[in-house]
Amino acid sequence: MEQRELAKLGILGVLAETESATIESVHKLLTHNFGRYWGASTGILVPTMNQLKTDGYVEQVSVDGSDVAYRMTDPGRDHLQSLLTATIEDVSDPSSRPVLMIKLGYLHHLSVSAQREEIQQLKDQLRSERENVRSLQDLHATEIDDRDASGYRRELYDLRIRIIDALLEWLATVEPPRISEH
Repeated sequence: MEQRELAKLGILGVLAETESATIESVHKLLTHNFGRYWGASTGILVPTMNQLKTDGYVEQVSVDGSDVAYRMTDPGRDHLQSLLTATIEDVSDPSSRPVLMIKLGYLHHLSVSAQREEIQQLKDQLRSERENVRSLQDLHATEIDDRDASGYRRELYDLRIRIIDALLEWLATVEPPRISEH
């Protein structure tokens, strides 16, 4: 997901949780909630908000001095749903971390069944990636036999597997429970 799409997800996520918001308040909330993962700047938020307005996903609701407030429209809610269900290309890649964290932060705006489906898809992707990393680890095990010459490269595979396993474990704890149907 490119930066503009990430900004759309962030803006619409904030607007889903508040009646209306200014660019400044959106920026503050994104920084507070996701600042460790993504540095949302007004340089990306302003043009993204303008595009969301042009596309009919948000509407301007008030102008107080120099602050313009926006709220999400019904088409904006639908667009948020589509952004939340968009596939993350490589969920275990560190460069995908901002998308993953923001998506997980707003996943509760999906229906419970859609949340389960998204979490299952993420778990499937992570399991597949774990197998890919293990295959690479096995392949490189014979190539990286001299620790002094290779540094910590062998251990980096193990670290990536541990990170994937930690994400899988965490996803299992947040997945909405299934209600038994009799």
